[in-house]
Amino acid sequence: MISILKKHLVVRLLVVISAVMIALAAGNVVTQFVETESAVEQAVSSYNKRIAESYAAQLKGERYAEFMKQPTEGDLYWSLREELDRFREQIGALYVYFVVLDGDVPKLMIDGQPRDAKDASPIGEVTDMPPEAVKAIRAGQAASTPIIVNPEYGTYLSAYAPMKLENGTLVGAVGIDTDAAVFQKISMGIMKSSFLLYALILLATILGIVIVIWFVRRALRPLPALTAGAELMAEGDLFQANKLLRATTVRSEDEIGRAYKSMLTMSRHLHERVRGLVLNMEGTSDHLVASSETFAGHADSMLNLSETMNESVRQIDQGAEAQKKSADDSAGAMEEITQGIVRIAESSSTVSDAAVRALDIARAGEDAIGRTNAQILDIAATAEQTLDHTKRLQAYTSEIDEVLGAVREFAEQTKLLALNASIEAARAGEHGLGFTVVANEVRKLAEESSLAVKRIADLLGNIVKASGGIGAEMEGAARDIAEGVRLSATAAESLKHTVEAFRLVSEQIIDISATTEQLSAGSEEVAATVGSIADIAGRVSEQSRQIRTLSARQLDLMKQVSEASSDMSERTQEMRSAIKQVNV
Repeated sequence: MISILKKHLVVRLLVVISAVMIALAAGNVVTQFVETESAVEQAVSSYNKRIAESYAAQLKGERYAEFMKQPTEGDLYWSLREELDRFREQIGALYVYFVVLDGDVPKLMIDGQPRDAKDASPIGEVTDMPPEAVKAIRAGQAASTPIIVNPEYGTYLSAYAPMKLENGTLVGAVGIDTDAAVFQKISMGIMKSSFLLYALILLATILGIVIVIWFVRRALRPLPALTAGAELMAEGDLFQANKLLRATTVRSEDEIGRAYKSMLTMSRHLHERVRGLVLNMEGTSDHLVASSETFAGHADSMLNLSETMNESVRQIDQGAEAQKKSADDSAGAMEEITQGIVRIAESSSTVSDAAVRALDIARAGEDAIGRTNAQILDIAATAEQTLDHTKRLQAYTSEIDEVLGAVREFAEQTKLLALNASIEAARAGEHGLGFTVVANEVRKLAEESSLAVKRIADLLGNIVKASGGIGAEMEGAARDIAEGVRLSATAAESLKHTVEAFRLVSEQIIDISATTEQLSAGSEEVAATVGSIADIAGRVSEQSRQIRTLSARQLDLMKQVSEASSDMSERTQEMRSAIKQVNV
């Protein structure tokens, strides 16, 4: 279906026009239905308002005002409720009730339902009276509402009329609710009565679509012939296109008719002019094909020669590049060799100076070793004398220890004699008191002497230990000094041989330094020569590179010429084929 719509303009136009007409007809029907429902709703609302106003005028407002003084389910309440119920049954309303306004809050005071009605509203229940209706009642005007959908009481229309006393005081309002099914039933009745009108609208729509289809098909009838003729002209068959267009007769003078006639005139003129052009171009194309083939042959020959020359130039350039690279490498190598020889010469000179300084230092070291050896010999003699003194000190200490032993025995005997004297003085009584004092003093002197001897003995013991340690250390030092004397003599002999070796090395380094200076001068001359060769090779390589670039450009141009000749030959063949396809 979609492909048909894309390929046929007539189908698209008919579909669009039919859709528009059907949409207009459907909109008309929907508009009629909505307007009918609105008119019925307005009529029912207006009718309910008039009924409410009429009934409110018949009711005695004083009774309702008296009830409002004490709003309870008394006799007056049931009397008024039965009155409202009778009116509800008379007009066939869903609900009839009495409403008062507590501020802006509407409250249902009396619901006109039978006594045994279970769904009757209690006194003072807030009702769903719209605010617009409340304002209208306060202004002393009747009011109505649109359809109200109440989950508890159903769907209905409400109308309200104010209830006043004789002096014009507002008591409340009478409310009448009409079941929505009533006006829906009325609407359906009106719709059924209008069924003939809707059927006529549908028939008129169908007839209009048929007329439009006939008119469009008749107006667009030349289009298939125009399309076929254009396709034949696009394919190059001008003869058949002109024949097809002349075979179709079009009498209309509208845009399509004028376009068809213009197409027919264009086809005739194009056929006549192209026929002459094709006849002239056939001979020209044959000659052009022959010339292009000859030119293509010459171009191929020149392209082969250019490729051969370019290959030769490429090989020459590669050789020059290799020669330049070798020369550059040789120059670099000679420069590195020259720098190496210079560094060797510099290093040889430095080493020569260092060798001379080392020889002087070695000779100074030889003298220092000699002096050190003499000092070590002196130290060894002094150490031997110190060791002898230490041994004599140990001998003296031993003798002193023997004397201290005798003094210690003498002190002990003195203490014993002092004790005996004290005992004898004690026996003598008063006559021996003086002697007792002398004995105690002697005993104290003996004890102090004993303590002093003990301290001296301890000090001598420490001296003995210290002198023993000194003696041991001196013996170890004597052995170390003897070893040092031996090593010093060995070092002096080694240093003597080292000085002789340094002297020989210094002489050889001086000779090497002179030789490297001669090599450095020669290598600089060789490096200069190799650098000149590298410059010449670089210029040769640059010239060969330029020749190769020019040769490559020439080869590219020859390739373009060859491609152009091939393309021209292909275009000429295509032109011949195209001319043959044109049917004139």
